[in-house]
Amino acid sequence: MVSAGEAQASSGPITYSIEFSNPRESGDNDLPEPYGEVVMRTPWGQQTALWEHPDRDINTPTVPRYPLFGGAEHRFVPHPVAEVCAFVGQDDTGINDDDVLADGCVPYTGPGEYTISDEGGSVTITVYHFG
Repeated sequence: MVSAGEAQASSGPITYSIEFSNPRESGDNDLPEPYGEVVMRTPWGQQTALWEHPDRDINTPTVPRYPLFGGAEHRFVPHPVAEVCAFVGQDDTGINDDDVLADGCVPYTGPGEYTISDEGGSVTITVYHFG
């Protein structure tokens, strides 16, 4: 467990992917139309976005994975990291209320999978390399 005063990585390039799951989605698939953000956060609240997308109602695209076609994404995180956070909704415009896929943070402990869940599904961030 990481305390609020400890960070597990100082800074540097990060290689990662993100998967969005919405088992409550209709139409014989769980392909979500996610919006929100996934971030790496310091103990003092500074954050770097790994993925962001606004809610565009009916025009929110279907994105089961980021990057969409496999592989991994690369960014630079210019600060220590204590938490991996996801605040992601799933657009259900015109059908019912939007689902919440993830709403919170988990301690960063090094490369690996981090799953953040909520009532409507989950978001899994896989960190392949950091620092």
